[in-house]
Amino acid sequence: MTEFHDAMTAAGVKALWEQQDRHHFPPEPAHLWPWRSINPLIDAAIAATDMHNAERRVLILNNPIFHGSERDGAVVNLAVNLQVLMPGERARPHRHSMHALRFVLEGEGVTTVVEGKPCPMLPGDMILTPGTTWHEHIHAGQGRCVWVDALDVPLHRYLRDPVFEPGPAHDLLALPADSSFAAAGLVSAETMPSTPYSPMFRYAWAQAKAALDALPAAPDGSRRLRYVHPLHGGAVMPTLDCYLLGLALQQPHQPRLSNCNTVCVVVQGTGWSMVGGKRIEWQAKDIFTLPHNQVVTHCAGSSDAVLFQVTDREILRRLELLREA
Repeated sequence: MTEFHDAMTAAGVKALWEQQDRHHFPPEPAHLWPWRSINPLIDAAIAATDMHNAERRVLILNNPIFHGSERDGAVVNLAVNLQVLMPGERARPHRHSMHALRFVLEGEGVTTVVEGKPCPMLPGDMILTPGTTWHEHIHAGQGRCVWVDALDVPLHRYLRDPVFEPGPAHDLLALPADSSFAAAGLVSAETMPSTPYSPMFRYAWAQAKAALDALPAAPDGSRRLRYVHPLHGGAVMPTLDCYLLGLALQQPHQPRLSNCNTVCVVVQGTGWSMVGGKRIEWQAKDIFTLPHNQVVTHCAGSSDAVLFQVTDREILRRLELLREA
């Protein structure tokens, strides 16, 4: 056998029957990043850095389950960070192949400019910065601003396709103003550019929350809203699919099982989630994971509990690999 293995090694060959459990990947456990632990680190990062020595003040949420492996990120296919901008600061224009979004936790007076379109950032707003779009962040207000970054970085690394280009911005796309999509079901009759991502970059919290509250409740009392591309009703970007989940007080959400991965940001309220038998207690601004192939249920501990969810569901759907129950 030694001679056989040496010959296979020399030929660049392996024996399939000797590869144990190569198709078996046990589900990762859920992981929680409590705001009470992260908040002091944000203040420490502010004290230790500025835009000259850090360029972008970002704390990467690195799931311990991936330590010692080639993987990183919050869950498979999703990287999640916390980014901080202080008054008078700006993050220079740049673009990259990765799709990204920003979900604002706190602060006012910040604008993200995407392909030349200014997008104010208020708590609860979601701002898209799709792959290859130019974007920059400018803080003209008071106090710190903190938001969640969610990107498909792990997928691009797996494909060996991460591309980054610094500014200044050039060759901007001519995109319609967000006012073209101001009313549900109604858009401008003018010809719209065809983009694989939503041409509406800012999804304001006030409108999203009003739409969530207007939904009829499911039998378990929950309401679930999807952020969509305004021209075809699909996911906002080819690799990131986003939702708001409103929960009814003390009514367990119907258990769900999916092979997609989800990261939850607690927008408001308190509650708990059972993820594959692990109980996660959460409150406002906490961030936690719902790994693939885990049975998940949620329950609100307060009447105002709302979760923002970013998932890799669209990747699996497009590949005809999505399984849900």
